[in-house]
Amino acid sequence: MPDSRTLWTAVVVICIAVSVFFSIKKRTTFKRLQQLMAAKQWDEFDRLLDGKLTSMLYPRYNRDYLRLNSYLLREDHEHANEMFDLLLGLNLPKMQRVDLVIKAFNYYVGQEDRKKSKELLHEIKGFEGGQAEAVAHECQLMYDTMILKRHNDIPELERMLEDVGDDPVKRCRLEYLLALQYKNKGDEAKFAEYLEKSGQHSMAVNA
Repeated sequence: MPDSRTLWTAVVVICIAVSVFFSIKKRTTFKRLQQLMAAKQWDEFDRLLDGKLTSMLYPRYNRDYLRLNSYLLREDHEHANEMFDLLLGLNLPKMQRVDLVIKAFNYYVGQEDRKKSKELLHEIKGFEGGQAEAVAHECQLMYDTMILKRHNDIPELERMLEDVGDDPVKRCRLEYLLALQYKNKGDEAKFAEYLEKSGQHSMAVNA
């Protein structure tokens, strides 16, 4: 009969093996989910996300966040709205809440949903620390441009574009806002100019 020391060693070895197995499966499962999303193989994506092993590997919030991203890619607005309502109703840690609220704001601004965009913008303005003030200001610019259809921020946006340097993500976003502000103003030539520039930087980012 094995002594207690041998049994303890066996238990430790088994625990390590199980931990390594789940760590590997977690990485490979996430990679597979990303591949299925990129390929838009939604039936297989849903089966894997709803599978028992994935439920064991990831907390509910992480799975629902992936599900939300899939609905956004599918342009399934009905289910995306349901997921946003579900996730925004949760009591989340601060950083998760900030990430989710900004994501929801960007979505609802794009949908030109004035009510929800305004509610989320109000919450964003209450964030503190880090880049909170800069993020809130940029969200206000988005709200003014896409919801209120204003064009009075063109000089500021052009100054911001001059100061942003070679960051293609920021340039893409600012050029897109400038395009929309010129469209709101009725300047179709400038609208087309900045929309093309934004598209070029978008392709650079995706590449």
